[in-house]
Amino acid sequence: MQKSVVSFIILALNGLVLCAQDTYSYRFDFGFPAAVLTSILSTDSCYYATGVIADSVPPYEAGNIFVKLSLQGEIDYLKTIRDTAKSYQTWRNNLRALPWGGFAVAGYTVDSLMKALLIVYDRDGDMVNTAEFPNPYYPDEGFILTRDMDIVEDGFALLNLIVSSQGINNDEIQVLRLNIEGEVLWEKEYGIISRDDTPNNVICLPDGYIIASIRDNTNFAHQNIEARNHIFKVNEQGEVLWEYFSPIGELRGKEGRAIATTDGGLLVLTGQGVEVPAGPGFSQLRWHNYAFKLGSSRQEEWGVLVRDSLPSVSYYNQLTSGIEIQDGSGYAVAGNLIARTSENWFFSGVLAKISPDGELLWKRYYQHIVGEGPRHYINDLAQAPGGGFIMAGEVRDTVNAPRQQGWLLKVDEYGCLVPGCELVSGVEEEKSSDDSKSSDDCTLLLYPNPVAEALQVYFTAPAGGEHHFRILDAQGREWRRFSTRLSEVTLLVEVGELPGGVYYLQCLRDGQVVGVEGFVKR
Repeated sequence: MQKSVVSFIILALNGLVLCAQDTYSYRFDFGFPAAVLTSILSTDSCYYATGVIADSVPPYEAGNIFVKLSLQGEIDYLKTIRDTAKSYQTWRNNLRALPWGGFAVAGYTVDSLMKALLIVYDRDGDMVNTAEFPNPYYPDEGFILTRDMDIVEDGFALLNLIVSSQGINNDEIQVLRLNIEGEVLWEKEYGIISRDDTPNNVICLPDGYIIASIRDNTNFAHQNIEARNHIFKVNEQGEVLWEYFSPIGELRGKEGRAIATTDGGLLVLTGQGVEVPAGPGFSQLRWHNYAFKLGSSRQEEWGVLVRDSLPSVSYYNQLTSGIEIQDGSGYAVAGNLIARTSENWFFSGVLAKISPDGELLWKRYYQHIVGEGPRHYINDLAQAPGGGFIMAGEVRDTVNAPRQQGWLLKVDEYGCLVPGCELVSGVEEEKSSDDSKSSDDCTLLLYPNPVAEALQVYFTAPAGGEHHFRILDAQGREWRRFSTRLSEVTLLVEVGELPGGVYYLQCLRDGQVVGVEGFVKR
């Protein structure tokens, strides 16, 4: 116990210094029963975000939200677009700043008909106008879903997923070229009847548009599934200039988003698939998160898995956003990790850094300890001013209301929510013959310390098995218990209800205490 007390005093003193750091994790309900942040835009002085909000009961349908936040994550203002007769749903991470002033985001709207949606805001986040577009095959087909939007000098390029009237449940790609007023200049469709073509994002260039998509045979095949990244470029008139397909012998799919890199290539965020039997004559695709780099001549330079240490693989694993880091040190990718055990699901946000040569430098997982089986989704990523990263998403609490909240997560340049996590992550300690530290021991970093509301716990331990945690007060009474199966993760623990005083966080494996750190609750 003496060793624990000493380490506690040191950490408490260090906490006074660490509190000056500007990392944070906030959940927002914005006054609604359900809220999700889907896009984040970073500037030198503030952040802008969009998302979706919903009331639990009529009359209002799901609506759009526009938020301005300070660099410290405080809400400056909040604007909503809601209607009793139609929804405004902006689920994709395509918020853009307009070169002529204001902002734009794309989504879809539903009243008696589903339509693609473009929303234009002024500089203060107030709606200026909207443009809506039905499926071009209406009334034979009504489904249309905007997947992305990008800005050109004199307007917009809107990328839609549509269902064609040809074939059976045949998904196709639609590009709408719009002027500044949202009027259609031209419209093109791409795809083949024998495959589903699912668009993911569009990149506007001076000489045309790059479209990143997935082509698969899931519209008719239940086994021997084919899934490939399909990336192609069209000119200003929508005519195809070139096409790239990932190798036919590999399963590549899920997201398929691409970002343009400064060397003239593309970073592609996708999934590496596993075909899993799911019944007689039926298979299901499940995904490991995967990123690969295409050079300027569209040759594959490298690929890297961004996966955890658990053996399970989920259909819902997904990389949702990526950026090229401004200092040239590589790329950051973010998204979701979903691992399943026989007892529970584990939904974590994930952020990883990849070197310019394709080496996975680090990866971080983030989980709130709320309810039973909480779910975490990172929907968008941007580089924060002064270094580090800002992310937007959602946290779902399966027990406590509000059960769906927007998530704003600010980390440092190492992906650390707890400052200093890079000093212990991935480090194997060499043990001498007289070293009393067991191979099962875990490392715990606590921040802030002292703490008022939310304790951030950086945890790392040897992979395999489940680690349990409990919070004890100075009299040995237990106040909280939780667990994780990840070998490295940042856990966000609400401690606001604890009385002020001294507490100890214990880490247990197979019922044995393998780590302990103390903290002060203010």
